[in-house]
Amino acid sequence: MVQMSTVIISQVEPIASIVPYMVASGNHERDWPNSGSFYEIMDSGGECSVLAETMFYFPAENRAKYATNYGMFHFCIVDSEHDWREGTEQYKFIEHCLASADRRKQPWLIFAAHRVLGYSSNSWVDIAFYGHVYNYERTCPIYQNQCVNSDKSRYSGTMNGTIHVVVGGGAFNCSSLLFEYKKSRDEKVYDSFTISREYKDVLACVHDSCEPTTLAS
Repeated sequence: MVQMSTVIISQVEPIASIVPYMVASGNHERDWPNSGSFYEIMDSGGECSVLAETMFYFPAENRAKYATNYGMFHFCIVDSEHDWREGTEQYKFIEHCLASADRRKQPWLIFAAHRVLGYSSNSWVDIAFYGHVYNYERTCPIYQNQCVNSDKSRYSGTMNGTIHVVVGGGAFNCSSLLFEYKKSRDEKVYDSFTISREYKDVLACVHDSCEPTTLAS
């Protein structure tokens, strides 16, 4: 787990070193049997969020869930690895975080969690981001399980619904690099090639220290 964390940190460092970089607890950071996590699985390898919560800065004393403002954005970051159902402490936190957004100062309300917590919508939230699923998916603005805007890619004004976005591509076991050579005069592709690499190929190689052989050897 430490080796994988080193690889991931080296990948995000160019961005995280110059802009605010906020994280949410996921199964590989938190879940472990009899540790208080909602899911009784062994995905964290026993780390139980200690590594993630020590390595990253959190703008709140409670690092599992927090609210923060940045510019025109109000963020509600929740912990999908603890119980979020109605009546729980986290459910109350979510309600308070959403209701406390001051749209005069932060007109954009963003919700984020590691796991997809369902596409049931809250008209207060503009965009909800999730990970976990090794794929990409985006919904139309949804309210009460119905699309409230027929546009596909360009929205304006008050949407009266939430756009849900699953951005789990960072956890793919295989990555692919596509190179295309185009000429500006006609935008045609004159040459292209693709390089694919399974994630196990790079587990033994971090950004500044590559071993002579990898796990694929």
